[in-house]
Amino acid sequence: MVKNTTGGNKSKGIARKGAVKGKESNIRVSQDEFEMYAIVEKYHGNKMCDVLCIDGVQRLCHIRGKFTGKGKRDNIVGKNTWLLVGVRDYETVTKGKKPNCDLLEVYSDKDKETLKTTVKEKWSLFIKLELNEEFIDEEDGENVIKFMDQKTEEHLNLMTSNLEVNKETTDKAIEEEDWIDVNDL
Repeated sequence: MVKNTTGGNKSKGIARKGAVKGKESNIRVSQDEFEMYAIVEKYHGNKMCDVLCIDGVQRLCHIRGKFTGKGKRDNIVGKNTWLLVGVRDYETVTKGKKPNCDLLEVYSDKDKETLKTTVKEKWSLFIKLELNEEFIDEEDGENVIKFMDQKTEEHLNLMTSNLEVNKETTDKAIEEEDWIDVNDL
């Protein structure tokens, strides 16, 4: 029996309830021709998402029960998440439907960097998809998201053009005026 160090009623049972072993430091890589890397494009819910695999094919990924419930803690699947999926080679794909695959591994940001350095694949496809999600402001070079419709954008452009015109006219007026020295009065 485990020694009760914290005290209190039922504390031993509570301490053991969610005990999880530490996560392994080495990451899982593709070992088979039917295991391939993918990036999530759209999450549908109901344990399914659309993924774009490294071979350029869009597939419907089924999230296994291992990655839900208590196993979801370090395996959160969202948009632009890198995955290792198992392609179903035994399935025949009907025309107009996406082929199916199963989720095998979810990679964190740290795992992404190690994958880029250790595994020889064409990661440029995934990197382009991640960069397209971020909107970069050309003037400042910072990531900025602007929420506006076309009417608001037209109004903003009109206001900035009016400000520029007003600034030019005031600059000309100041140059043309005769300056009065206060000390002469």
